[in-house]
Amino acid sequence: MSAVAAAPASGRRLSRGARLGLLLGPGFICVVLPFVAAMALLGAYSLNLRDTTGAGLGLSVWSQFLGDPFNWRVIWSSVQLAALSTVITILIAYPTAAALLRVRNRFYLVVAYVALFSPLLVSVISRSYGWLLLLSDTGFVNQTFGLFGLGPYRMVFNETGVIIALVHVLLPYAVLPILNIMTQVPPVYREAALDLGASGWTVFRQVTLPLTLPGVIVAAEIIFALSISAFVTPSLLGGGRVLTLSRMLYDNIGLIEWGMAAVQAIVLLTTALAVLFVLERVNRATHAARQD
Repeated sequence: MSAVAAAPASGRRLSRGARLGLLLGPGFICVVLPFVAAMALLGAYSLNLRDTTGAGLGLSVWSQFLGDPFNWRVIWSSVQLAALSTVITILIAYPTAAALLRVRNRFYLVVAYVALFSPLLVSVISRSYGWLLLLSDTGFVNQTFGLFGLGPYRMVFNETGVIIALVHVLLPYAVLPILNIMTQVPPVYREAALDLGASGWTVFRQVTLPLTLPGVIVAAEIIFALSISAFVTPSLLGGGRVLTLSRMLYDNIGLIEWGMAAVQAIVLLTTALAVLFVLERVNRATHAARQD
């Protein structure tokens, strides 16, 4: 009886493709289809397919954007700002993750995690305004410098304030992947290197860093993608003096320049994807070297 009853049940089992379709279907509908539709719409606007001025189909908007040296300077400024923010964030996140890994007291570990990740619960606008108050000419930071006879330093409405605020906003996103890869490195590797007479710097350079480099690259990918597309922080801390591609895109949307805004959106996405592709190639080369 059990065998007979099991036969119809097994016949009603879904195929592998059907199960994958059911699992991936909701995500595909919610993520992939809107993205494809948005990119198709951007392409239409960038080619004047939806233009109402009578310009007609063509690459006039592309030639206008790419032919202006000012736009290339803005692209370079955006990449440079994102790259610098990424490097500084990684330099702070790596020792932070290493310190969290060494904390053994549960209470102190919880306090450290709360201090690190609680800013994510606060709006980015509130955090940016907070940094604007802290870094202003009469803010807390410059007042502290004044106690030592230093300053005041100009740290708002320039790239300095933007980078400081971006690093603060993006630091938790860098700590997580680095901390994750550090927990996967067996402590015996470091202990073996020390037993063989290697110094602390040699152990870090030849053992710890190569084994944790994939996590560093993943963190760099996340931070670069978020920083190059950041809008609120560069706008508030930059005060309109730090031009980024995202800010130009916003301005053109406000001016109802749909074609130019579409071109800038595509260029922004392409630039981010190009850098992420390079980082991913480096990550794969790192994995290949570890396997060899």
